[in-house]
Amino acid sequence: MKTTFSILIAFLLLIPSFAAAEESADEIMKKAHLSSYYSGDDGRSNMAMLVYAKGAKKPLKKIFSMLKIDLEEGGQQKFFIYFQSPADIKKTTFLVHKKVDEDDYRRLYLPASDKVIPIAGSRKQDPFMGSDYSYEDISGRHFNKDHHKKIGEEALTVKEKNKSITYQTFAMESVPKIKEEKIAKIRSWIDKKTYTPIRVEFINHDGKVYKRYQSYQIQKIDGFPTIMRRVMESPLDDTRTIILLNPKKTGYNLGVPEDLFSDRSLKNPPMKYLN
Repeated sequence: MKTTFSILIAFLLLIPSFAAAEESADEIMKKAHLSSYYSGDDGRSNMAMLVYAKGAKKPLKKIFSMLKIDLEEGGQQKFFIYFQSPADIKKTTFLVHKKVDEDDYRRLYLPASDKVIPIAGSRKQDPFMGSDYSYEDISGRHFNKDHHKKIGEEALTVKEKNKSITYQTFAMESVPKIKEEKIAKIRSWIDKKTYTPIRVEFINHDGKVYKRYQSYQIQKIDGFPTIMRRVMESPLDDTRTIILLNPKKTGYNLGVPEDLFSDRSLKNPPMKYLN
């Protein structure tokens, strides 16, 4: 009897651990979104975007800086991007006010024509500055736009330059709540430890993967897991884009003022915070 009672007590003590492991699909995807886009209350990063056209061995290199501020955890955010090179797009700026229950507010300033261009919600899947990333990819697709389900748990091995890293992941599938022109479903592999999306596949209405994303070189900056190398490829077009973060110019909780994320900054960028 004593042995049976001891086993029962041990089992009851394990129940909280089992319960914690049984996260819902929505909870997993929310945490993945927070991990990807909501580190710190604000942040700055300097990036090199390498755009490989079809058949090209050398990329077109574009350098830009990005600021972001979180107005509410998992909710409204604001982003500002400033392009430093090449010369033909220097001083191009991009502003996003990310919303939850309506289309994001997006504005692109082109200095060559001195025009501010609204990016309508219907264009959110269009290429961003000629890359394989879309406008929506830059600021992040909000997790509440899709129905999510967990389809399994997988060990996912990623080959780095000098080593291979195996992540234990949640395999997820997401379907837009409102039918979209390009996206029929999205498959994601989310690291169980940090909730970082390690791989994401975008599937069209013909059932083909038309974009594939991969995370590399994840390291902590100011205590937050940060993806230092991101690759987005378009298998149907045979193109790809690599984004590399400069660790010396990436940081969080810098005290970036919210009033910088306004239309007036499009033509007068806040260089103090971008350099």
